[in-house]
Amino acid sequence: MSDNKYQRFGKYLILDHLIDGGMAKICRARYLGEQAKKMVAIKMVQPQFSSDEAFVRMFHDELNITFGMVHPNIMQVYDYGKVNGQLYTAMEYIHGANLKQFLDRIKEKKKVFPVETCCFIISQVCLGLHYAHTFTDKLTGKPCKIVHRDISPHNIMLTYDGAVKVIDFGIAKANTNSEATQAGTIKGKLTYLAPEYLDGLVLDARYDEFAVGITLWEMLCSRKLFQANNDLAVLKQIQACKIAPPSQINPLVPKELDEIVLKALSKDRSQRYENLDQMNRALVRFLYSTYPNFNPSDLKEFSTDLFKNEISSDDVKFVKYGNIDILPYIQEMKEEENRSGKFKKSDVLISRESSPKAPTREKIREIEMEIQPIQVEIGNDVPPVPVEKSTTKKLNKTSLQPKPSQKNTNIHSVASSTRVGQRDRGIDSNDEKDSFNYEHEKNRSASIVVLFFAASFAGVFYFNGDLTEELFGFNLSKMLNSESGRTITTVSPPPVITTKPVVEKPDESVPLVQPPPPGSGKEGKIILGGIDIEMIITINGERVEYYGRPLSLHLNKENNITIKKNGYLPYTTYVTLTNEKNSQVVMIPPLEKARKGFLTTSQSYTPGSKLIYIEAGEKVERELPFKDIEVTVGIYEGTVFNPIIGTEKKVEFIIDENKKHILE
Repeated sequence: MSDNKYQRFGKYLILDHLIDGGMAKICRARYLGEQAKKMVAIKMVQPQFSSDEAFVRMFHDELNITFGMVHPNIMQVYDYGKVNGQLYTAMEYIHGANLKQFLDRIKEKKKVFPVETCCFIISQVCLGLHYAHTFTDKLTGKPCKIVHRDISPHNIMLTYDGAVKVIDFGIAKANTNSEATQAGTIKGKLTYLAPEYLDGLVLDARYDEFAVGITLWEMLCSRKLFQANNDLAVLKQIQACKIAPPSQINPLVPKELDEIVLKALSKDRSQRYENLDQMNRALVRFLYSTYPNFNPSDLKEFSTDLFKNEISSDDVKFVKYGNIDILPYIQEMKEEENRSGKFKKSDVLISRESSPKAPTREKIREIEMEIQPIQVEIGNDVPPVPVEKSTTKKLNKTSLQPKPSQKNTNIHSVASSTRVGQRDRGIDSNDEKDSFNYEHEKNRSASIVVLFFAASFAGVFYFNGDLTEELFGFNLSKMLNSESGRTITTVSPPPVITTKPVVEKPDESVPLVQPPPPGSGKEGKIILGGIDIEMIITINGERVEYYGRPLSLHLNKENNITIKKNGYLPYTTYVTLTNEKNSQVVMIPPLEKARKGFLTTSQSYTPGSKLIYIEAGEKVERELPFKDIEVTVGIYEGTVFNPIIGTEKKVEFIIDENKKHILE
């Protein structure tokens, strides 16, 4: 960056480095375009990780979570992609410092966080996280069920102007994640874990609430909540979850605030606030009832006092960055695009295989068509016009001349009609070299090329109506033949269409739902979305194999569709197709993970005894006695019988999450 020469990274001009990490570095940058006055933060992944499959999946998961969220208390993501094989994300630039830096600076200056300022900051964090927890993807209508899982002072940014932003959803859990967390790995910072994490429970929004409670406690007390000589001791403290009220450490904290903090830090998550919106409301009520003169601008004054040297230094830098002549960089970018093309395959972040619509596009691309010229007659009263030699010459120049076996093929077109009209008016073909006729002839050639391809593809769609109807939703043959007084006659052979099979043959041992007879007029089609290969699909009680192609169902009948997957609760939906609505896309929502408990039976059962009960819609039969069998949470009615001695009795048992039930 010497001699005022700045580095260009794709369509961004790198200004300076903010953070250099092991996996990525974050820089300030200017956009090279109409929004060049706007600074952004660029997160550039190190090249070795940009090609690592696991890291790319994690990077993609974070984008799926954050790209659609827009909230004043969440850092916004503007852009992402690859430049020269290096992954990057362009984000909202936050001119400020994280809460950990604030706490460190306060400690250096031997100050304390004002209680009212603490409450305001955490109330804003609650607003941002509640938005994320309840965020619904507007393009699918499905709730994302996001859990941040890494809330700590490091991931809360405070701008010098007094705004609060939650950042870094890198390890957030959501429905869009590509893979589950591996057993035995800890996600998030150790000292901000909640007890339910150690108990192995399924995490929800209340997990983030506990971390928010820890952060508020530490701001009020100016010390760590869970701290010990080693990690094992820290985990024991979290498991015990014995929290001292903040007022015992900081006498400036009112008792009313103790109650809010300790409720958020309840070991039993059912005792915490139902959601972070409720915690925010409690904080706001306390804040303005106890400190009625507080104003959000107080945070700006507090920040300016702590970081006045950094703010002054940045002011000088920003003026310098604003005076950069960006025109040479824009010109360089345009020249590079002209040399190599605007879009490079190496710059595509998400491959076709990872796109939900990829199979359809791939199937379309795998249709190989050998197109031959087609003679089309519209009506019986208009005779075909022969192609003149000069027209044939034009076709030769564009490699569209018919094969020798098709010399007499005629194309009735607007272009040939125009030539006949010119000849009748006495325009000699030798005059085509003058400028006017040359331009006219060039336009005529373009018309022939366009008409040729239009006629060719129309032929493809006409003679393969069933295929095009399946792929594109319309049947050209049916549409044209249904119109009175219009016929289509072909002279040359129809185009040959060869398709590459993309569907594996299903296992013949698996009973499949049989579609209605072709042409019966009683079948409709459905396409299932949100399916993965581990799911078992049954329609009306019969198992089907699904490879992405439409499934045929009877019309005017309620069809029961059930989706099952090991470790998840089954999902059932009902679909009725009619003559008016004979096709439908059925979106399968993310399956709910089955919560489990344990069932143990008494050892006193006689040999040969069995227990029969229904679990997740399936009949389960187990030999007695047994110990610590995993069973889905719920209330069960079963039967214990012994076929040897002919005894039978009804039993009831309740399975609670992660608890053991003993069946006597």
